[in-house]
Amino acid sequence: MNVAARLDRLPSDWGTISGAHAMWVFDKGGALQSIQHALKYGDRPRYGVELGRLLGTSYLRAGWPAPDRVVPVPLHRLRLLERGYNQADMLARGVADTLDVPSAADVLIRAQSTVSQTKLSRDQRWSNVCSAFETRRSVEGLTYLLVDDVLTTGSTIMACAQTLRDSGAASVYVATLCLARA
Repeated sequence: MNVAARLDRLPSDWGTISGAHAMWVFDKGGALQSIQHALKYGDRPRYGVELGRLLGTSYLRAGWPAPDRVVPVPLHRLRLLERGYNQADMLARGVADTLDVPSAADVLIRAQSTVSQTKLSRDQRWSNVCSAFETRRSVEGLTYLLVDDVLTTGSTIMACAQTLRDSGAASVYVATLCLARA
């Protein structure tokens, strides 16, 4: 299943996102899972920047337009303190470097702490994050590339994109390291 079809199954309007790109398909137990888990849970933030550069190159090769800013999916401040870094921010830095545009980690915040999405159903995931995000500064008229490590149902990405669009972003594109199998 492609990214657009996955996002189209969410309760939100597909028009919220102008386009979506995933570099790889995520298979449980595969090599990519080991790398992604080391990035996210294994205290390997440096992996993120290099993987982000690969993601940025893949995004360009796919013919997607250059954004004005690259924005990572934010972690809640408590999760950030727990982990010590945001894996999506590390990826976004590499993507921004490759695209030669600013990374804007301070634009979007996760204002509400949410439970981990890993064990939730599609509907529970959407309910968990649909109002969890806020913008911290003006996004008016700019095009954003929203970056995350894995897209499973798309609930988190869609909630972030909807927040950016509701705050005045001209368009929002998505790039993820991998797309989980449905």
